[in-house]
This record gives sequence, structure tokens and C-alpha cells, in this order.
Amino acid sequence: MSAVSEAAARVYAKALFELGLEGGDAGAVAEDLHAVQDALNGLEGDLRAFFNLPQLRRDDKRRIINLAFGGKVGRPVLGLLNVLVEKRREALFDEIVAQFDTMLDRQQGRLQVQVTSARKLDDDLVAALRQAIEQRTNQSVVLHERVDPGVIGGLRVNVGDRVIDGTVRRTLQDMRRSLAALKL
Repeated sequence: MSAVSEAAARVYAKALFELGLEGGDAGAVAEDLHAVQDALNGLEGDLRAFFNLPQLRRDDKRRIINLAFGGKVGRPVLGLLNVLVEKRREALFDEIVAQFDTMLDRQQGRLQVQVTSARKLDDDLVAALRQAIEQRTNQSVVLHERVDPGVIGGLRVNVGDRVIDGTVRRTLQDMRRSLAALKL
């Protein structure tokens, strides 16, 4: 996604987030956003594409969106969908959801952490890792595990923009670079 699109998505997300705060429940807005995102992602390719197709008339798209989501999601999210259609910004929806989630996490003192390992981590290690990160950041941690046999061993931890890469794969890459620099 381009920097301009990301910035536009952030503006929409911020406006929606502020509406959620004014209404007293930004969490409910987040649930509605994810319900719409899940519904759209659950559609087959051609049906999902209708949301982004500029060839469809705006009125037709709005009618379909209102039929599909009216009464099922709150006014802020339904309003967002209609504005996106009106401005032909439908492709920003997924990024808006991501930006909204980031704002909600920040407001609630929550930190999303991605941990990648070669195999599933045992529960004790996950708990210890979560506790260590919570102590260092003074935030509640939501830990997402990902298994990637390509890391060979060790862990890669993504905390926001920071990456702590203690994988065997990374160590081997560093050794390869060091040996190549020696030019034996």
C-alpha cells in the first residue's frame, strides 16, 4: 500500500475511532469492522471483487452494502462503508481496520506481539515470554504465535516496529556475510 493510501486510511480510522469514543464504545466499532471484514473475506473471489470494482454504480454498491450490513453493524461502520463507496476508496477498508485496531490497542494499553518459531512453543515458554515483554513495556501483551520451519530454531519476536531475531537462520546468514567479507 502506498504512503498516500496508508495516510488516507489513517484519517478514516481516526475519524471512526473518535466516533467510537464519543459513542462510548470503540470496542463495539472494532467488532463491527471485523464482522464486515470477515464477511467480505469470506466471499469467493468474484463476489469479493464487487466491493472494489469501480465499474459498478455507487448507488448499486450502497444498496447492496445496506442490504447486507444494515441492522447488523452500527451506524459508524455502515456510514464508513457508504463514504468509502462514495469516494471510491473501498480498497482502503482493510488498512482502515488495521489502523483502527492499532489506535484501540494504544488506547487500551495493549501491545500486539508476533513470535515466530520453528515449532509450536510450549505453554510455559509462551507465558514466560509474555510476562517478560509485559514487564519491559508496561503494557498488556497479546501474543500471536507463528510456526515457520524455515527459522530452523530460536525465536523471532516482532514488537511493533522492533524485531528481535534470535533465529538459527539469522545466525547462519550473519556468519555467511562475515565469511564472505573475509574474502579468503
